[in-house]
Amino acid sequence: MAQFKILPNTYILSPLICFSRKRLFEEISTLAAAITGVSERTLLSALNEREAMGSTACAKGVCIPHAVIPELKQSIAVLAILQTEVPFNSVDSDPQGVDVALAFFLSPNDKYEDCAQMMRMVSRELNNPDLANSLRRVWQDNGKLMLLMLKLDNLLFANFTPTTPQKEQSTNPIVQFITEAIGG
Repeated sequence: MAQFKILPNTYILSPLICFSRKRLFEEISTLAAAITGVSERTLLSALNEREAMGSTACAKGVCIPHAVIPELKQSIAVLAILQTEVPFNSVDSDPQGVDVALAFFLSPNDKYEDCAQMMRMVSRELNNPDLANSLRRVWQDNGKLMLLMLKLDNLLFANFTPTTPQKEQSTNPIVQFITEAIGG
């Protein structure tokens, strides 16, 4: 398992053969359940509920399904590369096919702002056809897929701005001044 700086632990489900978004989500949920111990039904339901709010398709042939799972201690990701595209409706309901899915099961222990920033950055990077096509070209080589994920993580890390915890404001200005003066 590679150590990522920004991405959560990522597991690979490739090559994958399935013929519908429903089946894709089932396969992703099955793997995530085996890793996390959270029930497959819980994970699948969370992905479907999120998808019902709006499509997670983010680029040509790429989707980023995701959900917050209250039972998770730490977030995980599942990269699925499909042998052929499956129908996957986009936001404007135009027919769209997906053959690359990077699913995130997020822990409530993670900072919301950091997760949201990571998801935006992942979406932007996967919108790059060179990266998406590289994933497709090596879909049968999990070692090369993991190297590409490490490169993606390095791209994210170079541009990531972690949120800093807000300092508690003291109501007493003297205590606040002393705290700041001593480097607190």
